[in-house]
Amino acid sequence: MSDLCTGLKLRAHRFLWIFLVASALHAEVIDRILAVVQNRIITLSDVRQERSIQLALAETATKDDAAILEELIDIYLIEAQIAQFPGIEVDEADVEAELNKIPDRKGIAVNDLRQGIRRRLEASRYFDLRFRQFINTSEVEIQKYYDEVFAPEARRRGLDPIPPLQDVARLATNNVVEEKLAHEIEIWLATVRQGSDIETFD
Repeated sequence: MSDLCTGLKLRAHRFLWIFLVASALHAEVIDRILAVVQNRIITLSDVRQERSIQLALAETATKDDAAILEELIDIYLIEAQIAQFPGIEVDEADVEAELNKIPDRKGIAVNDLRQGIRRRLEASRYFDLRFRQFINTSEVEIQKYYDEVFAPEARRRGLDPIPPLQDVARLATNNVVEEKLAHEIEIWLATVRQGSDIETFD
């Protein structure tokens, strides 16, 4: 009887060990480290969560893990820069207002969505203070945007007649500013990346 009990205990320990090893291997797959950015770890589950947040916020078409990883790297770098820049504050009421605009939260935890919204609001305010307020536009740039972007798109959509420039000047100006802002951010991020400690893993 003693031998039988000992044998059963050994088998139980063996099964427990196999279960723990299998669980550890499974966890490694789910939370595999994809990158380290300035000593901050980005895992596969972080990428999946960010994809879910983007879908809930209706921000993105289908992206692969590599594309979202690059975006997360940028997010972490931007957060590090914001931490060094005074005056970037987001009220909880602003976060809640954006949260309430989401018709389908895709089953994402509310706190995760709040974090995603707060990140975006902070980044937007940072870029406004850091770049947007210094962006100027000229009549030549507005006319070029109207001729090369707005009017062709209006024709493609079958608008007849096409609104004259004076009727869409504000829209054209805003779009030119957004294009310039995106360009400034792209150049700035490239510089930040060059000066940052980033390591990615296959």
